[in-house]
Amino acid sequence: MRGLRKYVIPFTGLKDGNHTFNFILDDKFFEEFEGSEVKKGNVNVGINLVKNPRFIELNFKLDGEVEVMCDRCLDMFYLVIGYEETIYFRFGEESYEQSDNVIILSPKEHEIQTAQYLYEFVHLALPYKKIHPDQNGEPGCNKTMLEKLNNLKIDENKTDPRWDQLKEISDKN
Repeated sequence: MRGLRKYVIPFTGLKDGNHTFNFILDDKFFEEFEGSEVKKGNVNVGINLVKNPRFIELNFKLDGEVEVMCDRCLDMFYLVIGYEETIYFRFGEESYEQSDNVIILSPKEHEIQTAQYLYEFVHLALPYKKIHPDQNGEPGCNKTMLEKLNNLKIDENKTDPRWDQLKEISDKN
């Protein structure tokens, strides 16, 4: 996780007001997280930090593309993503997560590590079903795999004669 040090935002010493930070999430970023669904990508991150004496507000905006596996044909493809989120940091006795978007920071804290938040936001930006986009009205999936899937399709109108006999018994009762 040493490669994630560049995603740290030191807030001590910043004047009250707005501050902007920009990062790029590339292949090296995603390699730092074992078991990640995303291994490759190029995502631009803009963070607007609003600092005042009582709290810090971080507004995240992510735009880019990541390589994911198609849920239909299992080929890899680049998917365009976008995501926006706001997290509030308040000051308290100890550091802990109060809710999904409110974090309490202890007086010992002087910086915010954003890498984990960015990693989670990329994954939250992924759709539930990841399928190649259509190309000129045709599925963008691997044609060989689509043919195999069509050959394995089950005819739902065809019934098993053994079940038909059992249905007849059931209907009589």
